[in-house]
Amino acid sequence: MALRLSTGLRNKILGINTNLLTNGDFGIDFSGWTQLTGTTQRVASTGAVSGTGYAECVNAGSASAKFTNSPAVTVKSNRLYKLTYYYQKPTSSGVAGMVSVGSTSGGTEVISVVHNDTAGSWVKKEYTFRTGASQTALYLSFQTNTAVASDKCWFDQISLTDAAASLQEIFYKGFIQIFSGSQPASPDSVPSGTLLCTIYSDGTSAGLSFDDAASGTIAKAAAETWSGTAAATATAGWFRLTAPGDSGALSTTEERIDGSVATSGSQLNMSSTSITSGAVQTISTFTITMPSE
Repeated sequence: MALRLSTGLRNKILGINTNLLTNGDFGIDFSGWTQLTGTTQRVASTGAVSGTGYAECVNAGSASAKFTNSPAVTVKSNRLYKLTYYYQKPTSSGVAGMVSVGSTSGGTEVISVVHNDTAGSWVKKEYTFRTGASQTALYLSFQTNTAVASDKCWFDQISLTDAAASLQEIFYKGFIQIFSGSQPASPDSVPSGTLLCTIYSDGTSAGLSFDDAASGTIAKAAAETWSGTAAATATAGWFRLTAPGDSGALSTTEERIDGSVATSGSQLNMSSTSITSGAVQTISTFTITMPSE
């Protein structure tokens, strides 16, 4: 058996920057976005960054004009994401624009940024942030940062992408699962055999992390004790390293690494492959090396 990378992991390392948002360029209409307060509208204009339209937030007077994308954007927990967009304060009497990213529609902010750039020109904005430990969805809100009626600001070319690129980031707070039987032909497949044990950084629930790479190798975080309690009795045959939120279903997008388990000469070497239900299993060393040739 050999170390195998899933299709999703290989594609992610090679480069995937798909916009997770719906209609972020407002090319035709406002579809995919939901009005909350104030007045938000698509302005059809050659003054857009590219294409034919942009979003205009106009304040209603009692509260800041705001809109949020709907439905929610599905995201991975504990994951880095990059938010990119263009902002413009259209006139010198205009007001600051505000963008927030939340785990609920219109609230519970993950990040919140206020802009007050010089009026009359589009300014590109980029922010990287990490989702929470249990977060699986995001909502983006854009608004004027004032309660003055008729104040406005513009937004265009809004993009939200998965920013995790390195193995260290892709598998941040992921897990190792140890199975009985033979390793499947592809990590894209549903696991074969019986799940014997899941390895955590605290032995019960917290995900794993890796220290910074050195000499082409990343290793388990030295400060963490990787362990887990066996849920079944059998002989360990192979393991799977997964990113957070992996359901284990057949997938060409999930990031996974499969490898063999033995007492020596395998990708995961254990003092004994005989696992007994209720016994604590500990991984004292775990490294991933990128060969130079």
